[in-house]
Amino acid sequence: MPELEHQSRSFDDVDSAHEWFAEYFPERRFGVDQDGRFGVRVSMSTSGRFSFIDSAWTAPGTATGGTHELTVISGAGRGYRLTQGPTDLDACQPLLAPADGLAVRWEERRTSVVALEFAAVERIARAATGYDALRLRRTGLVANSPELADHWVTVLRGIRSSLAREPGLLDAPLVANATFHHLATAFLHAFPTNWLESPDERRGGSAVVRRAIEYMHAHAGEPITITDVASAVFISTRGLHFAFTRELGESPAQVLRRIRLEGARSDLRAAGADATVAKVARAWGFAHHQRFADSYRRAFGERPSETLRSR
Repeated sequence: MPELEHQSRSFDDVDSAHEWFAEYFPERRFGVDQDGRFGVRVSMSTSGRFSFIDSAWTAPGTATGGTHELTVISGAGRGYRLTQGPTDLDACQPLLAPADGLAVRWEERRTSVVALEFAAVERIARAATGYDALRLRRTGLVANSPELADHWVTVLRGIRSSLAREPGLLDAPLVANATFHHLATAFLHAFPTNWLESPDERRGGSAVVRRAIEYMHAHAGEPITITDVASAVFISTRGLHFAFTRELGESPAQVLRRIRLEGARSDLRAAGADATVAKVARAWGFAHHQRFADSYRRAFGERPSETLRSR
């Protein structure tokens, strides 16, 4: 990944702005107010697979179009309004720009744009899901949740702060790759794409959820945490929680608890004469006896002591 390159430009006529922006956003078209005024100051930092573009628009205007790259827009200002067709979009929240049809109007505005190379993000999504045929596509514009939008903002702020403190940070290839991976995975978790909908041709469901459950089954008898599960399938804990709740209606912690309860039930059924409920519960990570008994009864309709006696 090349080192971060910086440039700043100012434009007071729309044709010059069109010419410069066309290199990065060829579909974008600007309009001016009835007096013909136009003014924008742009500061751009770009590397091989991502760009940060900050702009201040000092005269009323409009913009239309979209982008085929994965581009997140954040902005604020007087009279700032975004629409796609007849739909008004929340201009106060980060927004995934559509491929086309976005319309922006303002009297004055400041915007911050993050543009990610589509193919590079797609490769990361394929590696994370284990689905090599994935064709990444947008499935919406608004962040998946306010919490994930906040996570995106936090990650972005941290990366930009680090690069401001150490401009040569991306000179080291390992650091450059890790930085882009961090930014791309934060994007995938925060904004609506189809990466968690990759079909598992054998059993249905997303590959991320399937692989996570397989890991849980294989290691449920060990002191694993949800963080361990997320790391094993190359996703953040937030992303794992989102995938599970969207697909299964349960959190990863709930699924892991159920798998451990099933393991405890199997051990109780096969227990020897010296076995106790407490020993089996502890072996499956349940330290609190009464909570284990209550959860067990809700799951299986009988107390663990009854399962033990009926073996």
